[in-house]
Amino acid sequence: MKITGKKLQNEILILADKRPGTAAQAIGLAEEIAKKASVSYKIINLDYGFLSSLPNVFLSESLLRLTRNSRKEILELSHLPSLVISAGRRSAPIALHLKKESKNQTKIIQIMNPNLDFKKFDFVILPKHDEVSEERFPNLITTIGALTRVDEKRLASESKKFPELEKITKIKIALLVGGSSNKTKFTAESAKKLAKISADLAKKMNATLLILNSRRTGAELNKALKSGLSGDCQFFDWEEVKEKNPYFAILNCADFFVITGDSVSMISECCSTGKPVYIFDEAEISSAKHRIFHQELVGQNYARKLFENFVLENFLPKKLCETKRVAGLILLAGRAESRPGE
Repeated sequence: MKITGKKLQNEILILADKRPGTAAQAIGLAEEIAKKASVSYKIINLDYGFLSSLPNVFLSESLLRLTRNSRKEILELSHLPSLVISAGRRSAPIALHLKKESKNQTKIIQIMNPNLDFKKFDFVILPKHDEVSEERFPNLITTIGALTRVDEKRLASESKKFPELEKITKIKIALLVGGSSNKTKFTAESAKKLAKISADLAKKMNATLLILNSRRTGAELNKALKSGLSGDCQFFDWEEVKEKNPYFAILNCADFFVITGDSVSMISECCSTGKPVYIFDEAEISSAKHRIFHQELVGQNYARKLFENFVLENFLPKKLCETKRVAGLILLAGRAESRPGE
């Protein structure tokens, strides 16, 4: 299964899977690089078969982990891209396959740990809370949290789709809720407590509370959240609004954010707006790595922790701009490589 005899074209290819948070990081970085370097990008949404559960070392650069349709899409590429951005463990070997077919002319940027030798990639991008040393790997770039697609132009464009949000004249507090994962547990008791704290804050501040849950929230947490809400609030259930999700519009219009500590992507996106962000965390909501991330944000004034009987202050946070920073580092390295004699 080879893609032989195909020319290299100056294009970015994004290898995305069905996990929105993972794909968003790859797309966000591709958009930033494409904008700065004046190149186009293309997205391939990969589907995986049962072999994808095997550790990467077993299948290495093989396409066998993909479904037949995804293998066909890779094999039928009209040309090879000059740059591949892969995100997540499963997409890493597919990127390596393309690099091999291009005789190492294709550059690879891997987001998240590939569970393969880092030296095989041109860049590996990991969050600092993974605690992998940059000194050990010269091609490693560490970030505070996740890369995002948040920029003023996108937020303003999304807001136009939801004029009803812009018509709210009161202070707007966005409550963004994640849920349990394989390693963390978000209880109904915590959800109800969070809803009450947020509703009480909205009443004290004469604000509107905008609540948006996520795929991981689930029926039990939704029920608990709604039982703790009162006053001026609007609940946007992910299952009901996923075809027309106001998430980015809420990022644009909200004055304050209250976010559950389990979601690195949502916290990173809200911190990328430069607005006040408050993180709610207790019991088993967050993992140890999540809490390292929270500490970094609080320590560098990107966010604050939310406590009971708390008042939201309109503090001036630093704005998280990791996607732009990483794109700049990659392009700078590329320019230096193209001028080896200087």
